[in-house]
Amino acid sequence: MLMTKHVGKRGDTLIEVMLAVGIFSMVAVAVVAVMSGGTSSAQTALETTLTREAIDAQAEALRFIQSSYIAEKDNVNGDYANLWQAITSNALDIKDKSEDYQKSITQFSPDDCSNLYSGDNLKNQHAFFINTGVLGNNPGAAFVTAANSDNSKFFSSASTYPRLIYNGEENLVSGPSVSDPSNLNKAEGIYIVAVKDPNSTTIAGTNKSAYYDFYIRTCWYGTGDKTPSTISTVMRLYDPGIVKN
Repeated sequence: MLMTKHVGKRGDTLIEVMLAVGIFSMVAVAVVAVMSGGTSSAQTALETTLTREAIDAQAEALRFIQSSYIAEKDNVNGDYANLWQAITSNALDIKDKSEDYQKSITQFSPDDCSNLYSGDNLKNQHAFFINTGVLGNNPGAAFVTAANSDNSKFFSSASTYPRLIYNGEENLVSGPSVSDPSNLNKAEGIYIVAVKDPNSTTIAGTNKSAYYDFYIRTCWYGTGDKTPSTISTVMRLYDPGIVKN
C-alpha cells in the first residue's frame, strides 16, 4: 500500500490558531455587548416603572387630601382641610409674571438634574412633596415644602431613581417606622410645583384659586448615562370651596 504524507507550510498552524482566537474574540465581544444592552434595557425599564410608581403615589396623595378635605369641609379646622389650605396657599401665582418666568415654571426639560437643586431654585418655585408615610395618621407632617428653608435638607438629586427615602430602610427585617415624621430622610429626584389658575375668580380678601395645577417632576441618571432621564406629569385639582363664574 502506498502511503502519502501531507506536509503543511510552516506557519499554517499559527495562522489557524490566530484566526480561531480572533473569531472567538469577536463572538465573545458581540455576546457581551448584547448581554450588556439587555441588562441596561432591563435596568432602564425597572427605573422607569419605579419612578412612575413614585409619581402615582404623589398624585394619589394629592387626590386623597382633596377628597378628605371635601369630606370634612364643614369642619374648617379639620386635619385635611388645614393640609389642603397649606398646600394651596403655597401655590405660585404666575398671572402677572413675564412669559419667560411662566415658561420656567410650566415647562420642564432640564439638561442637568443637579441644577434643579442648586441655589434657591426649588425654594423660589415653592417645590414640595407629600410624605406619604405619615399622611394617614399625621396629616400635619405630610406637607414638606422647599419654601421653608428648614426643609431644604429633605430635597436631593437622585442617587439611583426618584423616590422617598426613610431612615432605617437598610434594615430589611424590621424596616422603618414611618409613623414617626422624623423618620423621613429625603425625597430624591422628585418634587411638585403647584400653580394657581391665572384666570380664576378670587374671593375678596383671600388668596385662593378655583383650581390648581400640580406639576409632578422627576429627574435622574440611568446607569452609565450622562443625559438625564425625566418623567413629569401635571394634574389639575379644583378647590371645592370656590365656584367659578
